[in-house]
Amino acid sequence: MSEYLEFVGNHPFLFIAAGVLLVMIIVSELRRSGRGFRSADPQTAVVLTNRDAQLVDTRSVEAFRKAHILNAKNIPLAELEDKLGKLDNARPVIVYCDTGVTSQRAAALLVKQGFTEVYNLQGGLANWQRENLPVVKEK
Repeated sequence: MSEYLEFVGNHPFLFIAAGVLLVMIIVSELRRSGRGFRSADPQTAVVLTNRDAQLVDTRSVEAFRKAHILNAKNIPLAELEDKLGKLDNARPVIVYCDTGVTSQRAAALLVKQGFTEVYNLQGGLANWQRENLPVVKEK
């Protein structure tokens, strides 16, 4: 025990930095768990989709037509609250956008509206395509 105290005495800045990092990790994890939705990597999203999850593309209609995930519903973020009736709140929902940032707001909105199993696609459609997963392109 005295060796630890000696270390702390000899390296106070390292000890303080470690404490600050620990607090930052705890705060980050508490925020993440309090959001009410989870992140899903592309492989997890495939598994969830195979288990009857709904895919919601929150991008614009034009972006959706250029490329989207098979069987995804296009509900732009601005219209999501008005079109909640198109979704079944008893089934899991995976939301995505181009990079996974905007769709976080959609996921938070769905949780707020009573959806219990909501996922945000990590990295969005860009990450999906990086993983060489299929997309549908309309003409």
